Amino acid sequence: MSNELVRTLGFWRAFSTCTGLVVAGTTMVTLGYSMGLVGPAFIVSAFIAMIVSILVSFSYSELSSFMPGAGMIGDYTMVAMGPFMAIVSVLGGYIVLVSAAGAMESITAGLAAQSLFPGISATVVAIVLLVLFLTVNLVGVGVFGSVQVFTTGSMIIGTSVMGFLGLMEWGTHTDPVQVPFNPKGWEVVLQSLALGIWLFVGIEYVAPMAEEVKEPEKTIPKAMLFGLLTIFVADMLFGQAIARYVPLDVLESSTAPQVDGAGALFGQTGKVFMVIITVLASASSINSHMAAVPRMLYGLAREGLLPRAFTYVHPRFRTPWVGILSVFLLLCIPFMLSISMDLIATMILASCVTWLLSYVIAQVNVMILRKRYPNVHRPFSTPFFPIPQVVGITACIYMIVTIHPDGAMKAQIYAIAGGFMAIIIVYAVAWLKYKKLPLFTPTPLESLYAEHKATSSEGDTPVAEASSR
Repeated sequence: MSNELVRTLGFWRAFSTCTGLVVAGTTMVTLGYSMGLVGPAFIVSAFIAMIVSILVSFSYSELSSFMPGAGMIGDYTMVAMGPFMAIVSVLGGYIVLVSAAGAMESITAGLAAQSLFPGISATVVAIVLLVLFLTVNLVGVGVFGSVQVFTTGSMIIGTSVMGFLGLMEWGTHTDPVQVPFNPKGWEVVLQSLALGIWLFVGIEYVAPMAEEVKEPEKTIPKAMLFGLLTIFVADMLFGQAIARYVPLDVLESSTAPQVDGAGALFGQTGKVFMVIITVLASASSINSHMAAVPRMLYGLAREGLLPRAFTYVHPRFRTPWVGILSVFLLLCIPFMLSISMDLIATMILASCVTWLLSYVIAQVNVMILRKRYPNVHRPFSTPFFPIPQVVGITACIYMIVTIHPDGAMKAQIYAIAGGFMAIIIVYAVAWLKYKKLPLFTPTPLESLYAEHKATSSEGDTPVAEASSR
């Protein structure tokens, strides 16, 4: 029986998918930290980062419009640049994400709860969340999709309303203070673009759903654009407000700056609301990682680019249990570390470096495939090609080079990201040599189409299941 996916998802479901991973606990922590580090002028950093994200979204929209399947960056890169770069794009972009920033999600939720209830162990909260979603994903329960939509809506509406009321000084708990717009200068603003981009990374997670979305060539680009604009407005309303009510040095050093900000705005009620939203947002992000990343590993393993164990599917629940367990173990990394705001920011920005590299690869993919397959029908084509790709690639490289204004922290970020990438590169070369596979021979697009057609007719697969989460 055919297992073709049906186009039943409209704009709002695509929008919620876009924003579901972006709106995370680490995003709110990063927002508060960045407002403290840069000051209210961080709005400029975030605006530039949003423009770059829009340019990147054009590339993902084009690639998803004519490249089938849920493999996303791995499939795109296999066709454009071959197995080596496909491994680097997936492991560099997403395994580092899970190991570094993703691993911070659980502890972020724990720290938010601890800021409200000092007697609670942040580690215990984190472990409970991880074990819960390990179980959920092993048995294939998809009930948390609706929770994710609720969480995303609550975070966006809640932070927007709190920020607006705070800026208007309506019903606030404390009096605002006068803060210079740009206390540290424009150099710091321009060196904080990577912190701005973190507010938007993950917007491309809607791309693998192209086969389920109605009129994907129109709906997906609009969903990403509207998602980016909505997140920018919500984050900046809240960020500008808390920068007026909490000293900047407190925001920069706090492990739960969003909770401190909500408390300064609306007292205990604000703190309780923000803790609940942070825990739910972190839970949603953890669930997304455990649902999506094992399917990417499954896709690589199916192509022979990872050990065969990652293709093992539980006979009853039809879930890729080896990949899920692997992601769970990576998410446990914070329990081996001494958590501070500097560490959280360092781990987030280390994963931002590798994610920006995957963005560069995606945009290069578009340019290569335009040249190699000029006559392939593209339901969505990047406007003004190749200007968005050239500007986007340049901006991503600039953000990597200026990852943080503090030299010592920048060195730590590069060391962590570089260490991850060195391991991935060594693995990719060694594995491909062992399997006697070419490093840089692209897979023909026709082969990807044929494989996708065969996979769609085989029945239930983890990749198909992942698309409906």
